Amino acid sequence: MSGNGENGKKTQGAGIRMFGASGKNAKPAGGFDPNKPAEKPKSSARKAEDNHKPSSAGGKKSADRRGNASGAEMRIAAKQGNGASGKPAAKSGGKPAYGNRASAGTKPAYGSPSSDGSKRGNSAGTGIGSQASGGSGSGAGGRASGKPNAYGKSAPGARPAQSGKPAAGQAAGRPSAGSAAARSGAAAQPPRSAKPTSAAERIAAKASKSGGEAPRPRRRKVDATAREVALNVLAGVDEGGAYSNLLLNRSLQQAELSPADTGLATELVYGTIARQATLDYFLDRFIKSGVKRLNPWVRALLRMSLYQIRYLDRIPPHAAVNEAVEIAKKRGHEGIASMINGVLRSILREGEALTLPQDLPTAERIALEHSHPLWLVERWIAQYGEETAEAVCAANNQPPKVSIRVNPLRVERDELLRELEAEGREARASELSPQGIVVESGGNMANDGLYRDGRYSIQDESSMLVAEALDPQPGMSVLDCCAAPGGKTAHIAEKMGDKGRIVANDLHEHKQKLIQEQTERLGLTSVESSVGDALALKDRYEPASFDRVLLDAPCSGFGVIRRKPDLRWAKTPEDAASIAKLQRQMLNAVSGLVKPGGILVYSTCTIEREENQRAVAEFLRDHAEFVDEPFEVPALENQPQVGGAGVQILPNQFGSDGFYIARLRRRG
Repeated sequence: MSGNGENGKKTQGAGIRMFGASGKNAKPAGGFDPNKPAEKPKSSARKAEDNHKPSSAGGKKSADRRGNASGAEMRIAAKQGNGASGKPAAKSGGKPAYGNRASAGTKPAYGSPSSDGSKRGNSAGTGIGSQASGGSGSGAGGRASGKPNAYGKSAPGARPAQSGKPAAGQAAGRPSAGSAAARSGAAAQPPRSAKPTSAAERIAAKASKSGGEAPRPRRRKVDATAREVALNVLAGVDEGGAYSNLLLNRSLQQAELSPADTGLATELVYGTIARQATLDYFLDRFIKSGVKRLNPWVRALLRMSLYQIRYLDRIPPHAAVNEAVEIAKKRGHEGIASMINGVLRSILREGEALTLPQDLPTAERIALEHSHPLWLVERWIAQYGEETAEAVCAANNQPPKVSIRVNPLRVERDELLRELEAEGREARASELSPQGIVVESGGNMANDGLYRDGRYSIQDESSMLVAEALDPQPGMSVLDCCAAPGGKTAHIAEKMGDKGRIVANDLHEHKQKLIQEQTERLGLTSVESSVGDALALKDRYEPASFDRVLLDAPCSGFGVIRRKPDLRWAKTPEDAASIAKLQRQMLNAVSGLVKPGGILVYSTCTIEREENQRAVAEFLRDHAEFVDEPFEVPALENQPQVGGAGVQILPNQFGSDGFYIARLRRRG
């Protein structure tokens, strides 16, 4: 159902329509979420070590942010025998993963991996508890003794911050941007003392005295409300460049909120980030110096409060204002609280008169109304037309659906649907994938006994089509070049009846654990691990040694903005061009591993033509031994395509991820 050219003309597949200049046939739809289990919280020892790490240069996200408790325990053990250097080990990175979002009413509702799917706004009027101390992100507990004003400056007469403590709004445990450690990029060292100064050192010293193994540190419970948790996460993302989903999951685990408050905190984080441009536009009308010049936590508090006023119909506006003022008093001082109260009440007085301009050019209107970068909107208009570009932007602000993939080695889809119904869940068969089920309600699917028993996996509907395009058969030899976290690898093994050989390769060694957890839970034995750069796989394996090769390539991720709202603000036009170059190199590198007559599948979770159709067109131009081979996706027959090889699924079409899949067969 795909073509070979770049001219926008349909060449294969009856009923396939092409995007025109206006894209009038696009159908906006809702969203979904893979609902990955929440990350395990860091141990207190690991958090103590993290307190000596500087933030990355320029506030940019590092690919090496994620760690685990076992790493801290290893370092503690090393200290017992060899002495501690005081330098924390580097963290290993991982892909960010979204939490569940539970839909309710007509407006988006966001849940989390620990949410039970409770509806948005149930926590309106939740009382403010004691302030969070030492939480992740810009935790209030790291506040300096001198209270700053809204612009980050100390109030008159305030005492200077104590040495070693972060200023208000600064991410806990990270040195300020002007500190020597931050300027040099070196890890900050704990102060010299005859006594242990860090949690890790105290634990090691205690173990040394007793002659036994260091005790496992306890996770500290943080007493905070839903809004305080959300505020800390938003400030951490804004100021420190933290991944919103990772910081939120960790903060929720520490706070141990009720399911309803968990849902509220999650919606406030993701919704505020998603609507950031629109919120800032309105706030700038009431803040003389502009919202961008405010202290990060003050800016985050105003954005979060306006989001509740403008987008959440179950939270009374006056409740949102009162809660904001109380938080400002506790975290700052009366001056900040007064400013926030004045801004928000001025907005309330405007009421329905607070609207966007009606005479903006189309691209600017779409960017402002749906809160997307202007350059990205202009790019999508050029590729898909104005109507489709706007539909994609609108879909990116909708709550994702929850979809699961049936494990046919243990249960049939109809049987699993009956089992879910017996549990009180509302579910239906996916129209995209023959193994997919869309769960309309029922809470966190990763907490279900059916999940633990390996009867299903949590995966996006669009992503399920990758294994369908690969068409692996029992007894084949298959290479998954970029396999972590293992969802597609497991799907391939299921389709092969767990008979054959599947090499699951990934660049990062620590991610192999994610793949192993998937296969063990599903009872799969045909998968073997491989660690290495996909560009070097041609040097490790014999040419033409695999029947099937899957390259699920790293990409700009513009198809999953709905699940990663901060991604839209983190990317630049240069990022897309840079990743496209890497994708072409990877395609060229792994293509020689495909046997004559075998299949190479190239897939991405983006909707960028530069990374998709054009990348494949260049590959086919340079590799005459490969040919584009269409594959059937009945649900796409009435959906427009942009031309070229492969199929493109847009976020507005099925409420699933934007995804591109091309099947290329090597001539026999």
